[in-house]
Amino acid sequence: MNEKTKGRITLALEILIGCVFIFSGFVKAVDPYGSLYKITDYLNAFHMPFLISLGYAGGIMLAAAEFVLGVCMLVGVRIKWTILGVLAFMAVMTPITLYLALYDPVSDCGCFGDALVITNWQTFGKNVVLSIMAFIVYKWQDTCKRGLGCQTEIVTAAWACIFSVGTSIYCMRNLPVIDFRPYKIGVNIPEAQSIPDDAPRPVIETTLIYEKDGVKKEFDVNNYPKDTTWKFVDSRSVTIDPGYVPPIHDFALSHPDEGDITDLITSDPGYVFLLVAHNLS
Repeated sequence: MNEKTKGRITLALEILIGCVFIFSGFVKAVDPYGSLYKITDYLNAFHMPFLISLGYAGGIMLAAAEFVLGVCMLVGVRIKWTILGVLAFMAVMTPITLYLALYDPVSDCGCFGDALVITNWQTFGKNVVLSIMAFIVYKWQDTCKRGLGCQTEIVTAAWACIFSVGTSIYCMRNLPVIDFRPYKIGVNIPEAQSIPDDAPRPVIETTLIYEKDGVKKEFDVNNYPKDTTWKFVDSRSVTIDPGYVPPIHDFALSHPDEGDITDLITSDPGYVFLLVAHNLS
């Protein structure tokens, strides 16, 4: 492969990596509370709840780091140092996402916020691909020469950082400038809760455990002992495929006397005003 072809491939990979990092950083920046909740999930999963107080700052810094790296990759700011930053970032995140994929302590990695929800295995695969792409750019960086000038590069990186941090602070004090959340303004909650008739259904594998003569054995639901010499001990269910999960799947309203009143409220033809207060006093 000649140098010209390598240069074109390197440029394409730099642009692609830059776009992924910009997107990932931006969707975190516009939803700093979402980032806080996800960081809290991670810290609880890794038994480090004492760091939760740093969640806000951590979420803003993570979004800014990704956004700045993405902008620098996209426009070619100090590619040598930028690609080393990307490789360092992937060296940290890839093992973490492998752990998440294997043990599933957090069901959603949150790498793209609510804008694009992917599974832990998909996240790990994405990180592996990005790591390979970044390594190629590192090896072939000399074949693609780009530069904006030292002063322009400093201004570009500084602008990217200020924009990301400023966006996070603004969205923390107001609603997200672009709202990817399930409950964003204008969403019809009953429609967002509905499951289409042709939607994929959950696939759940159930294992039945029986015991006979002190020996335990596992069976599936279609093949288990019918005679009474086997005694049922326990069962275990594993979700193979969650199927279709509606955008809103955790909305419920309950009354202390009447029980579940979700349908009563959401189907009311009149105007319904709900006041949600963290502290009623």
